[in-house]
Amino acid sequence: MPSTIPLSPVLLASAGMEDGEHVFDLGSVPWSRCGAYMAITTNVATIDHPGRNHKIDPGIYLTDVSGSRLWHWNGVFRIELTKNGSVVEPTVIEGRPGHLRIVSEHGEIEATWDGTNTIRFSGRGIGIRFVQSVIDPMDAALAFPIGESEYRLQMGEDAHYSISRIAGNLTVDAPRVRTGASDTADRKVVDANAAGEDRFEIALTQYESGYKAPEQFRPFAEALQDTRDDFSTWWSAFRPRETGITEAAAYITWSTIVAARGISARPAMLMSKNWMNAVWSWDHCFNALGLARSHPDLAWDQFMLPFDQQHPQGALPDLMHDNGLMWGFVKPPVHGWTLNHLIDLGVATPERIVDVYPKLVAWTNWWLAYRDLNDDGLPVYFHGCDSGQDNSTAFDAEGFPSTSPDLATFFALQLRCLGRVATMLGLLDEAKRWTALEEQTVRLMISKLWGAAGFSPRGSLDNEHLRGLSTSQVVFLPLLLGDALPVDVRDSLLEQFLSSGLLTAHGIASESPASPSYEPDGYWRGPIWSPTTLLIADGLHRCKRSDLTQLIAQRFLANCDNNGFAENYDAVTGRGLRDRAYSWSASVYNVFSEQSQVFREPDGSRI
Repeated sequence: MPSTIPLSPVLLASAGMEDGEHVFDLGSVPWSRCGAYMAITTNVATIDHPGRNHKIDPGIYLTDVSGSRLWHWNGVFRIELTKNGSVVEPTVIEGRPGHLRIVSEHGEIEATWDGTNTIRFSGRGIGIRFVQSVIDPMDAALAFPIGESEYRLQMGEDAHYSISRIAGNLTVDAPRVRTGASDTADRKVVDANAAGEDRFEIALTQYESGYKAPEQFRPFAEALQDTRDDFSTWWSAFRPRETGITEAAAYITWSTIVAARGISARPAMLMSKNWMNAVWSWDHCFNALGLARSHPDLAWDQFMLPFDQQHPQGALPDLMHDNGLMWGFVKPPVHGWTLNHLIDLGVATPERIVDVYPKLVAWTNWWLAYRDLNDDGLPVYFHGCDSGQDNSTAFDAEGFPSTSPDLATFFALQLRCLGRVATMLGLLDEAKRWTALEEQTVRLMISKLWGAAGFSPRGSLDNEHLRGLSTSQVVFLPLLLGDALPVDVRDSLLEQFLSSGLLTAHGIASESPASPSYEPDGYWRGPIWSPTTLLIADGLHRCKRSDLTQLIAQRFLANCDNNGFAENYDAVTGRGLRDRAYSWSASVYNVFSEQSQVFREPDGSRI
């Protein structure tokens, strides 16, 4: 399927400039908008991921990014172009913030958003067809007319849709109720077109429960301008600060947000509107930091999302979305580290600190109550996914449960944050207790996890043996402790990091490319990941190596400029891997662009 920009690592390119906007490739980046649970994509890549590990026919798809479609193929309708009832191929597909063009040799269709739940389509010379892509398990989808200008498509387990004719012709195959086994063969087909060179126009609305179409839709051009203005306002919150944040980064963060709905009372920045359409309980921290300077209220919403769903015992869910939670794993306690930054940046106001303090206490106490299995003061991971670095080589030799240096580091920093917050709240006895626990955690980490070869996880409760120097980034995350480390440990760890090969031309590799365990596309066994690149960069700053922090930032920013905002990156080539429109990479890009504001210690010092 031809397009203006071939499938490539580049997220946004300078081709097809219109009003200063860049055209992006729908094969990598979904066309969506802030607040919407719909997207349009040509990404049908078969990957090793639930719901995408089977062949999907090439084409343009309208997708549903609600949590009900997590781990499933989320294409609800395949979008086809028609001429006199026959399917014609597109020659150009141009996606811009708020505006979509699909062109064939016979005519052109354009689309924009009318609010967050409605997409407007308009075209001349060709028609548009929506073919039901998802067959829900109940075989309950049906279609029927509402008056003379509207059809309803009830989609069983999925969201429902209204399609309204504004101009031209609108027909639906199977307008009456069809349920049962025959429904799997008789997919609903919607056609919109106009005679000759006349224009057709329709409005497609997604709704959950009930819907009433307006008596009259506003002009297409007005809806288009409103959507463009919404994105421009979003981006302008970054641009006046001359941070260098690109339209591409702004678009990813804007378009991956969904409105508050279902169990979530806050707008949520999904990890992606490709297929990772959920919020994981450490990913949200990096998105919060990415919004801290430009959209502080929304940044706080991102930070608080999992705390709103906190288990009565204190754990945070592994992931959440509008339709539910998963508790199979947890994620590392990076929340104290994050909250410290949000306090420094003025996002965590006194009122917000009062609200979050007991929640952070409960999350911290959960680790001590349920993950400190031998009561030595160091909690453990039960699984690689608990660490956020699911298949890291750091855990290969010793297995699980694992007392890991990264977990001890995050835990110590969380205790430090609790001490700081308790002091701010006038809870001085509690502050002393948290500070004492922080100091104890650091001492225990050094006595149990530090050896001549550096830091190493312990994979069993009674294991007194430390294996040799790891080639995983996991063992260098204690750099975040900075001056809390003894000078000899800090200096040795810095030296080991510099000789590890983890610092590449594009960022921090998850596994040294020189390691025999390195895998170029091995998830956490080689590729560069934005969150840990940020964490180690911050650690180097805390260890008085701001020169290295700046170097890492420059390399990561340059790589994103060349290779977009992927889930992770090839450590050697910088090529984007897996999901190619990932919000935490855009957020870390924003943080590095604003790093003089973000990397700031409580005493006010900056890089």
